[in-house]
Amino acid sequence: MIVSFLGRLALGDGYSVRLMGVVNVSHESFFKGSVVRSVDEAIRVVGGMVSNGVDVIDVGGMSTAPYNRTWVSVDEELNRVVPIVRAIKREFPDLVVSVDTFRSRVAEEALNAGADVINDVTGLRGDPGMARVVANHGASVVIMAREVRPTTGLDPVTRTITALRESISIALNAGVDERRIVVDPGVGAWPPLEIDPALHGGEPLSPDYVRGDPRYPWYVWDSMLIMSVGRIRSELGRPVLIGISRKSFLTKLMRRNAPPEGRLYASVSAEAIAVLMGVDAVRTHNVAETRDAVRVAEALRLCLNTRECPEGLVKFLA
Repeated sequence: MIVSFLGRLALGDGYSVRLMGVVNVSHESFFKGSVVRSVDEAIRVVGGMVSNGVDVIDVGGMSTAPYNRTWVSVDEELNRVVPIVRAIKREFPDLVVSVDTFRSRVAEEALNAGADVINDVTGLRGDPGMARVVANHGASVVIMAREVRPTTGLDPVTRTITALRESISIALNAGVDERRIVVDPGVGAWPPLEIDPALHGGEPLSPDYVRGDPRYPWYVWDSMLIMSVGRIRSELGRPVLIGISRKSFLTKLMRRNAPPEGRLYASVSAEAIAVLMGVDAVRTHNVAETRDAVRVAEALRLCLNTRECPEGLVKFLA
């Protein structure tokens, strides 16, 4: 059985695919439709997501999109995130709240304010104190695949699994509960940490950045990860969360340019395919639309195994 917990929420074998809704307090975020500018607005947005079936709210105070200028100070990130977390937990005490940060001080204060999960896009490598903070609080963690520097000569999926294994070891060595680790393959052209402008405050990268191997353009890399969710899940023995929503690689697959606001249908189609491939949770900006796509794909994937269809599908939908 592959099962882990995000806060009190179980995900993995035997559980429905979970929905993580994005609430950004970072004005720099690439999709402006996800940005809230006050506590009151955040509560309204979260209330709408709850009514549409969200399972986890992911609050972000600093965008880490590598092709935009996004760096803010730790104090600014704290001032953005902590009041929102505190308000959400006050209004929705049973709702699982995640904080999207790689900074241990932000994680510490957010967990003290009531957060249940830390979503670290650096795979616990961006701040050496992060794993210990997660462990000390008994929190859950979403670990994204990140390399410190590019590894050449290997395919993207092998590189992703290797990076995730290394991050899982960091977590376990720090005392993080192994039942509270979920992995994220990192769709979205994330650069190696040694050149990541989100960590170092440097110049944004080109959208065409190649992760150390020209055989795998960024859109090919991301596509391979989606289609290999089952392998990642099986080899690591961990539930997989994936974030596809409105990301730029979709425009390549769509074969037309479109801003984030024009990528909704591409997002939900790719999310549905990820569910067919075996993903356990989907991080999304658009909970209602993703919910419907995910539920249909979740039902249909029972029929990928003919032994579970039709009886399994009838039981699942009862």
